[in-house]
Amino acid sequence: MKKTLRLVLLLLPIVGGELLAACSGASPTPNMQATIQAAVSTQLASLTQAAPTPNYPATIAAQSTQIGALQATAAAPTAPPPAPTPDDALALRHALAAYLAWPPSHVDMSIGEIRPDGFARGSVKKVGEMEGAAWFAAKVEGVWMIAYVGQGVPPCQRVNALHIPVAWADFCMQGNNTVHR
Repeated sequence: MKKTLRLVLLLLPIVGGELLAACSGASPTPNMQATIQAAVSTQLASLTQAAPTPNYPATIAAQSTQIGALQATAAAPTAPPPAPTPDDALALRHALAAYLAWPPSHVDMSIGEIRPDGFARGSVKKVGEMEGAAWFAAKVEGVWMIAYVGQGVPPCQRVNALHIPVAWADFCMQGNNTVHR
């Protein structure tokens, strides 16, 4: 009986404390909380060692730097387009006059763009008239050749023969009235 009494006296505080805690809705004993916290900490430590947490601010900063560098590269002009020289303007005026069979003094033209690779485009009209047309030209062996003057779809034969950039003339008309390019 002494053994049973001793066992009851030993278990009474443990069971009584658990029952009291369960009945009163109280939180677990401090030792239980410490055990849970230790287990969670141990588990988190093992996960952290297995796969380190990425450093998101550093990653975002690095990506922002890369994007900024790409935007600066894309936005930076490689070289300003060359301004039409008086020689080019005069040569284009005479080429347009010959193409249109007008006297050079009747040609009212503007140069929209001259590319360094030898292509030019702009608009032309007869002096005193309101309506005009677009033109495309290519420099072949130092001479400006007119590929097209008009308001419609240019003929493929001319724009392809002079390799006019597709960005300028994205469509052209074949002899059988079909659109290509």
